[in-house]
Amino acid sequence: MPVYKQSPVFLQSALHSVLNQTFTRFRFVIVIDGAPEMEPLVRRIVHGDPRVEIISHVVNRGVSQALNTGFNELFKDEEIQYLTWVSSDNIYRPQYLEVFRSALEAGPENLGLVYSSFQAIDNHDVPQYDEAMLAALRKYQDKPKEKLLDSSIVGVSFMYKAKYAKMVDGGYCLPPVEDYDYWLKITEYCDIQYIPVELMDYRVDSTFSVSAQLKSAEAHRHWRYTYHLARHTARVRRGISPEISMLFPVSENSAAAIHRVENLYEQVYSNYVCYILDLSFDKQVTASLSQIPHPTTCFQWHPGLQAEKAAYLAAQEIQTPYAMLLNTEGFPNVMDLEILYRQLVQSVPDVWSNYYLDDHLDIAYRTAESLEPLQNNELYRTGKLVDMLKRIIMKNGGL
Repeated sequence: MPVYKQSPVFLQSALHSVLNQTFTRFRFVIVIDGAPEMEPLVRRIVHGDPRVEIISHVVNRGVSQALNTGFNELFKDEEIQYLTWVSSDNIYRPQYLEVFRSALEAGPENLGLVYSSFQAIDNHDVPQYDEAMLAALRKYQDKPKEKLLDSSIVGVSFMYKAKYAKMVDGGYCLPPVEDYDYWLKITEYCDIQYIPVELMDYRVDSTFSVSAQLKSAEAHRHWRYTYHLARHTARVRRGISPEISMLFPVSENSAAAIHRVENLYEQVYSNYVCYILDLSFDKQVTASLSQIPHPTTCFQWHPGLQAEKAAYLAAQEIQTPYAMLLNTEGFPNVMDLEILYRQLVQSVPDVWSNYYLDDHLDIAYRTAESLEPLQNNELYRTGKLVDMLKRIIMKNGGL
């Protein structure tokens, strides 16, 4: 358990919930991360329990380093087979360790990570999810490990085998998504199993939680960047190439352009490369939009060029099988790009592209015979987008 600044009431509930587990044969390392005022409180709560050892960092080094400090200590003990980590404001139900340990014990050798559902609670311990919401969460989490590349389905309730943890180079890193980054790394060596039962209570946005610190626009941008980076580096490690190229011609720095980029980066689908085509004469677009970080966004400078011509030049160099020409009209729903991509992949080869109709209730498909103007957020087979852009340019006076 990493401990920084924490409410004494929350900390006491968290510690008591761990110490009162039905499975009792465990070591409990508490890393006080640069908050010496917390140590007397921790020692008073654990009351000399022999299973507990306390390590203190002189200065605050963050959750990742606190976790690595604790696990490096446990790695010295060859008898430790299973690992988990807990937060100083959550509550762990009595069977938390027993259920996870039993699942790992009973599972096949290559099962390395098990995880469960959880209940959300507020600062007064009031449950936030009704049965319908819990059912939706269970459905969301119950996916094969390949879906980890799309989202962090593991969540906050988990246990994994020490032998696989030792294979993860560098341990926990990439804050504030160190847990998600870790799941992506460890599952390259082992399989996962979901347990559809709530084994802990997750305190939502408590005063000193990491999530409570991500409310500003700048903090959210940093979180989103690291979240995309974790997925991008995992795909690079696994040799998975991008599937979509996004082309965004922009002639001037504007609130609309900034909003469009933010809107794209919020999409659930993430296996794309974004090419921002800066049409300004002074690179003002690059100077502005490069302040919104994203690991797979590139900038090309085409001063004074018409948007379609810049897109045509860029599209001829695209290596991805699919492409989209963006304007400032954002995606209405965070799932839009994911749905368009899945539908186009499954369509017959005669289909050039697809897009949402104006009412956003259905998807339309373009073929060679349907030559209406480009639609908002229209996803193309890349070669067909090149053809379409060439037709538009020739109609408007040529290259």
